[in-house]
Amino acid sequence: MTDQGEGEDEGSVVVRHEDMGQVMALVRSLFVTELPRTEVATISAEADMLKRRRLSSSGNISLKTYSWSNRAPVNPGDYSYVDVENKTLTKSPGTINGHQFIIERCRNSNIFLFDWTDSVTVLDCTGCAIFVGPCKGSIFLRHCVDCTILVLSQQFRTRDCRRIAAYICCATQPIIENTVGAKFACLQVNYPELEDQMKSAGLSAFNNNWSHVHDFTPNSEGLGTSHNYLLVGDNLATAKVGLNEPETIGELDLAANFDPTGSFIPHTVGLSQTKVFGETSAVLIFTVNKSNNLARSFVKTMQSEHPGLVLVSTKEIAVSPGDLQRILRTNAFAVQCAQGPVVVLNYQGLNAVTVCKKLSTAPEFATQSVVSDTEQSAHSTLDSLSDLAEMKMN
Repeated sequence: MTDQGEGEDEGSVVVRHEDMGQVMALVRSLFVTELPRTEVATISAEADMLKRRRLSSSGNISLKTYSWSNRAPVNPGDYSYVDVENKTLTKSPGTINGHQFIIERCRNSNIFLFDWTDSVTVLDCTGCAIFVGPCKGSIFLRHCVDCTILVLSQQFRTRDCRRIAAYICCATQPIIENTVGAKFACLQVNYPELEDQMKSAGLSAFNNNWSHVHDFTPNSEGLGTSHNYLLVGDNLATAKVGLNEPETIGELDLAANFDPTGSFIPHTVGLSQTKVFGETSAVLIFTVNKSNNLARSFVKTMQSEHPGLVLVSTKEIAVSPGDLQRILRTNAFAVQCAQGPVVVLNYQGLNAVTVCKKLSTAPEFATQSVVSDTEQSAHSTLDSLSDLAEMKMN
């Protein structure tokens, strides 16, 4: 690479011309570092975004907007009642609209939430009467004492509570933990906006497991049953609920009817009635355009014309034509089954099969219902549909 020529001082270095290119390349590499491709792409994208924003401000192009970009700011105080004492408070329909709600440290008050919610948490409340409209998720009570709660929800849970009375319509098993002196009953209620709110929350009035309570901490004393709660089958239980002072009830509250005769939730005795007289009948009512109004009409007719029969349980479940054929051993109802979910009614009482079959022949029910022929087939149908519903939930 180097030579020492004549006349040149000893120690001097001569660089040949052909090596100059390599030297310059080495020097450039010391001062210039190439960016990774990912960084180049990021810089290019940011430059493009800045360019788009400049174009947007000039009116030539508009940026894509997202749903969360236009959301109004949420005030947590609009979705909570905290430290309320000796008051009656009401949330009107349309004021919650599926938000979470918190009720905390309230004393001797009446609280009405006449709207649908995502979830509701009730913490450290004493002596309160609380109504919660359709809840898409769970109602969770913790550290509550001497409270009455009326709710419609997907889930209902309590922990560390004492002497609570729960009037509920719950799609799944209610769960209690470290809770004593609890009382459960089937909720009876109706008000003008309830049906639409139930749809918004994804709930059905016919899916009510109020009496299937699961106790994580049972005090059974080896008897196999929990002594921490009591089931009340009285259909007037909700109507007997008392309110705290002051009982200042507005016009909206008066629109809510807690009488069983006008309830949107069918009254069922569930597991509260351990001894049943008579026989069991299974009634299947097919929905029309996914509406269960026909089943509701059947229940009301039975209630008014045959009060001696007891509605033990109800269930609304989507059943495929294949499953229904397997359960009923006939494909005669494949068309009706394809219209939407099936409402299953479990009636018990004297001549239940005969009475239900007679009503099912009425013109409005004749083509949209099927009744078990015998008590034995009724039990088989109810067990099969219950197993199917449980599998769908899991």
